[in-house]
Amino acid sequence: MNGIHARTALATALALATVPASAANWLVLNSAEAPEGAPTMSVFGFIQPTYRDIDDSDKAPNGQRPIFNTLSPDRSSSSGFNLSQARVGVRGALNNTDKNIHYFFLTEWGNNGITRLADPEGGSPGPQLTDASMTFRHLAGGGSDDIWEPGVSLRIGQFQWPLVDEGLRAIPAYDYISFSEVSRQQVLERYVRQNPGGNDESLTGFDGAISSYRDIGAMAFDEFRITDHWEGTWAAGLGNGNGINRSDNDDNRDLYLRAQAAYVFDGVHRGSPRREDVKFFAWSQQGDRVFDAGGDGTIDDGDEFERNRYGLGFHYYRQPWRFSGEYVFGNGMVYNGTNPPFTNPGQDIGDVTPQMAPGKDNEFDGWYLDAAWFIQPNKLALQARYDVLNRLNEFDADEFANKGHPERTFSTLTLGLQYWNHPIKSQWTLSYRIRDLEAPHNAAANKVGRTMGNEILLQYFHLFNAGG
Repeated sequence: MNGIHARTALATALALATVPASAANWLVLNSAEAPEGAPTMSVFGFIQPTYRDIDDSDKAPNGQRPIFNTLSPDRSSSSGFNLSQARVGVRGALNNTDKNIHYFFLTEWGNNGITRLADPEGGSPGPQLTDASMTFRHLAGGGSDDIWEPGVSLRIGQFQWPLVDEGLRAIPAYDYISFSEVSRQQVLERYVRQNPGGNDESLTGFDGAISSYRDIGAMAFDEFRITDHWEGTWAAGLGNGNGINRSDNDDNRDLYLRAQAAYVFDGVHRGSPRREDVKFFAWSQQGDRVFDAGGDGTIDDGDEFERNRYGLGFHYYRQPWRFSGEYVFGNGMVYNGTNPPFTNPGQDIGDVTPQMAPGKDNEFDGWYLDAAWFIQPNKLALQARYDVLNRLNEFDADEFANKGHPERTFSTLTLGLQYWNHPIKSQWTLSYRIRDLEAPHNAAANKVGRTMGNEILLQYFHLFNAGG
């Protein structure tokens, strides 16, 4: 654990030196309606048709196709069209009952890790409930008429938690089609109960939908004015730590914490998804997971493992510029890819066997830096992001005895542009990802990593609501 403590200093330095994309106080915007004029019911939805093409011309030394050169969530092809997300929701305030009670419901109908992993063996995944929450704002502003006075609000149910910053934003404000590798692999949780080769095959594979940065629980939070331009926000909550649309499985709770401060250029206000500000933040998620590490087909009291995640970062947005960065690190229940790391024609996600490195001495760290130049304000932007994931750079030697050195380093440079037909409702995104994977201490794995192909992506986003 010394590696974790040593990197805390580095994370602090990064947070003070750097800043993610379209600015807003997403913790509050996702949780509550505006203090004045909140609608009783606002129906909305959006779609994201996407085309992706990964260069899979290089095969592994055994002639097979590495899984990282296939498209999620199905893992059966290296190129094609997909309806990545299609969501329908409703939100508002209970104005006829109590205007201080707000609600948020959202469903997912697209083909992604939420719907597909809910039933990996099935060929036709059904829609999934992603959000169902109530927020109580009676003590926001300390119960006064000024919402910006210190106070507290309470949100309960199933909802998006304030974790890695690129995962906290609402989808209309996503700047890239793909998350950074550290967010995608180690914060966006996959639920696995046993590694391949265990005695009970029913425990292998994916156990339910991907987390989508969501959990079921209760969160207290508040936003408050520090000065005319400085805004503070905090959140603290407890969740099951067992994903969406199901109850707890281990009598443990995940602890979620976040603190942030933002300088709002035109004065503290709720603002829109494009509010111009500079934000500094820190967050953590700490909990336990049940996992059959011995592979004996049973999960007992000794099969609980820590899963801890931490992050520090910044975000600057004031057209014509956007800059952001975040350092993320953690230990325990480190997602360790799939075994075997191949998928061939005729196979899909139901044939994939993921694996975890459960021990608390297993660690990772990673970061991303992002920059954008708005050539035409609210119309056209060029952007670039560089991200790195050092997976299992520290590990439990006993856990990996006779298994080969597990460290892997993922590096990705994403170049792209964004074009808006409408500043919020309609957007095209084009990305080209230059990807690299190294296994610095494992020659055989490094040969496989060198076959990782680059990827081109094109996505259209459109937001629908009752107004058009």
